[in-house]
Amino acid sequence: MLQDKNLDHWTRFIAKYPGISVIQKEIVDSYDILVDCFRSGNKVMTCGNGGSAADSDHIVGELMKGFLLKRELSTEQQTAFQLACPEEGAVIASNLQQAFPAISLVNSPALSTAFANDMSPDFIFAQQVFGIGNRGDVLIAISTSGNSKNVLWAAKVAQAQGIKVIGLTGMDGGKLADCSDVCLKVPAEKVFDIQEFHLPVYHLLCILVEETLFGKKKPENIRQEFTQKVEMIVFDFDGVFTDNKVYVNQDGVESVVCDRADSLGIQMLKKAKIPMMILSTETNPVVLARAKKMNIPVEFGCLDKEAFLESYLSQNGICKENTIYVGNDLNDLKAMNLVRFSVAPADSHQIILENATLVLKNKGGHGAVRELAEYLFNAIN
Repeated sequence: MLQDKNLDHWTRFIAKYPGISVIQKEIVDSYDILVDCFRSGNKVMTCGNGGSAADSDHIVGELMKGFLLKRELSTEQQTAFQLACPEEGAVIASNLQQAFPAISLVNSPALSTAFANDMSPDFIFAQQVFGIGNRGDVLIAISTSGNSKNVLWAAKVAQAQGIKVIGLTGMDGGKLADCSDVCLKVPAEKVFDIQEFHLPVYHLLCILVEETLFGKKKPENIRQEFTQKVEMIVFDFDGVFTDNKVYVNQDGVESVVCDRADSLGIQMLKKAKIPMMILSTETNPVVLARAKKMNIPVEFGCLDKEAFLESYLSQNGICKENTIYVGNDLNDLKAMNLVRFSVAPADSHQIILENATLVLKNKGGHGAVRELAEYLFNAIN
């Protein structure tokens, strides 16, 4: 079943490509098959001819690297590289992304020509499915007519081996409809129209699967994960500890208003022994003064929060996956996406609200920090 975030993607795609709404059930069924496949540690194979061969490659390209998400390596994976290659491990880990195992069957010219010469060309894809396919894998078989012989033989061999088949076709599905566990028959008859429908369909599937397996988790699941060690909380200042307003007197001296409840929240977090710091682009001395009052380390006048935070966490041996970033505006976005958990006050910029792992009920400067402290304190204790 689609999750809440995925429903947003679905709504956006339907608005842009209303024709695909007629295969909504088939898209959801295909999504379920793909999620089960990858969660089980299996792989996806793709095949097709001509333009469908290009689509076959395209799908693998979206699965084998980050599509909309960064897909950073897990702590365990990063550690494995650092242990195996002490000098280059960090470089290797920072230049790799999590991947869904996928292979296109259209790119083996040596095998294809040799097999076509020795046996029947119609069985080129089928031979590869037979050779590398395993029970639990998925074959995405693409044919605009639904009657491409080499695609049909591949689908039949796949089903005989316990491999799920997702057919991507048009018209009435042709013979491929009978060889597929799910057949995505887009509402078109001409080849170029069918191909134009295929692109948004498999893009949508890739996005839905990526969001489910690599996207940020919903708040009710996050609370459970906060029972694990929180290594660091990083706060923006304006719009988090303040209401994002600045008051200027006749001498040009700026001041802000903070909520004492937030100070009590900071004390709760200190009692829980959670390290904290303030990271702000602001150069106003009030940031430094308030941080000193709450006895929190501060880095202010920081123009590149993402770069500073990444360097700081690395130098101090703090794991990104156990770091929380609290921010409210667009200059916080990259830093928020750097860590696993991001938090936004209720009155944050819309894009920040959409990207935050957790959106608070309180506004910045009106108890947002206290709310987060109580949220964490209840999860940890």
